[in-house]
Amino acid sequence: MHSIKFFSYIAIQCLLTAILAPQIVLAMPVSGKEFKIEGSVLHFDYQELDDSGKLLDREKGFIPGFKLGLSQTSEQWVLAGDFALHAGDVAYTGQTQTGIPISSYTTQNIADLALRSEYWIGDNQSTSFALYLGAGYHYWMRNILSTSTSSGTPVNGLLEIYTWWSGFLGMKAEIYQSDFSLWLLDARLTHTINPQITIDFNGMYDKTTLDLGERTGFRLSLPSKYTINKSASLLIEPYAESFELGRSKTSTLDKNGVPGGTVFEPYSRTIIYGLSVGISQFF
Repeated sequence: MHSIKFFSYIAIQCLLTAILAPQIVLAMPVSGKEFKIEGSVLHFDYQELDDSGKLLDREKGFIPGFKLGLSQTSEQWVLAGDFALHAGDVAYTGQTQTGIPISSYTTQNIADLALRSEYWIGDNQSTSFALYLGAGYHYWMRNILSTSTSSGTPVNGLLEIYTWWSGFLGMKAEIYQSDFSLWLLDARLTHTINPQITIDFNGMYDKTTLDLGERTGFRLSLPSKYTINKSASLLIEPYAESFELGRSKTSTLDKNGVPGGTVFEPYSRTIIYGLSVGISQFF
């Protein structure tokens, strides 16, 4: 429901600006370097499903963080790098291996690093837009805290670390500009590359690493910039993102090197929407 409201908000904003400001003259990016720092909060909604599509467990909550960015613009080309880190606890609802419902919390640490190259098309007499492509690396630590069933039976936690590379292709379009503000629409397709998970069973079994399935996702945002002075701007960006990780193959589970069972990681999907606010400095 929250994600539907967020997508509706973006659609309404885009529609209003398209109706109210179609004659605005849009400018190309200015050559030079730009550094940005932003505070961010995201709503995290992670779900694991079995092969029939039945929900196995879910994690939801708000996670704070920050973002850093550095870009170099030269005429129509922009080369940019971005780093983001979010950390916090979210609520966990799931079940034991025997299907007994449990509730707990998970500690999340999510780090993203990305590089991209943009090429802007247009001039000062026409609407400008950019095509871009890039690559990124993603690290996600998911620590499911120990808990107990409703009858008091202890349930050990798990430490899971996900890593993957990604490639992405996107487009930016200027949808509104005045003397003091600029709005963009930013849409991209992403694809996970070589995703893996390493599972630490807290001593119950040996650590194991599983290969996950590659999937395609998307990111949609509405970044805006408001002039503070000649070299500094206020940045505001609502955004939404969705990605999936495919089911792993079933693998042997060892204890002290001796086979003691099997393990697999189910298919998962994650929906994120959030807001970042910060400052950029042009130099």
